[in-house]
Amino acid sequence: MSRIEELIAELCPEGIRYEPLADIGEWYGGGTPSKSRPDYWKNGTIPWVSPKDMGRPIIDTTEDYITEAAVKGSATRLVPANSVAVVVRSSILDRILPTALIPVPAALNQDMKAVVARDGVMPGYIAHVLRSSGPAILRVARKTGGSVASIESSKLFSFRIPIPPLEIQREIVKVLDSFTQLEAELEAELEAELEARRRQYQYYRDALLSFDERMSGASKQASKQASKNNDPR
Repeated sequence: MSRIEELIAELCPEGIRYEPLADIGEWYGGGTPSKSRPDYWKNGTIPWVSPKDMGRPIIDTTEDYITEAAVKGSATRLVPANSVAVVVRSSILDRILPTALIPVPAALNQDMKAVVARDGVMPGYIAHVLRSSGPAILRVARKTGGSVASIESSKLFSFRIPIPPLEIQREIVKVLDSFTQLEAELEAELEAELEARRRQYQYYRDALLSFDERMSGASKQASKQASKNNDPR
C-alpha cells in the first residue's frame, strides 16, 4: 500500500469529499486595459496573463505587462500570488483546457479566470486536479455554436472535484511536482540539443550551398596552378 493509500484509509475512512469549484476559493475574472492608453502599458511591471502565455504549468513571466494605472483604471484586477488560472475563451478549448499555477501577483485578460485557494486547499493541488479534469470540464461546460469556443461559468463553478485532507494533498502534489520538474528538465535538455543541431545544420547548409565561394576558390586554385605551369623556371 502506498503512502497516499495509507493516508486515505486513515484520514478518509468514508471516502474523499467532493466540492464544487465555486467553493474552493475566490475566483477572479479579467479585462483588457485600453491599448490607446500608453500609460497602461509602457514600462509595465505587472504580469498580464492571456491564453498565449498558458503553455507552461507555472507562469511567472508573461509576454505583456501592465502598469498600476491600468489596474486602477480598467476592468482588469490584480490577482494575489499563488492563484491557479484557466483559459475560458479561446479556440484552444476545442482541444484542451489550459491550466497554470501563477506564483506571483498578476492580472488577467478577459479570456481568463483564476482562483485563489481558500484555507485547507493547496494551489498546486488545484492546478493538478484541473489539468486532470480538463476533458471532463470541457464536456460539460464548453459552449457550442459560438464563433470561438468558451466555458460557461455556471457549469465550470458547479463542477465538483475531490478535496482530501491537506496531508493527502501534500503527498499528491509532491509526487506530481516531481514528474513536472523532470518533464521541464527533459524539455530543456531536448531544446539545447535541438538548438545545437540547428546550428550544425545551418553551418553545413551554408558551407555546402555556397557555390559561388567554392567556384571562386576553385578558380583561384586553377589560376595558381596555371601560373606555376607557365613559369619557365
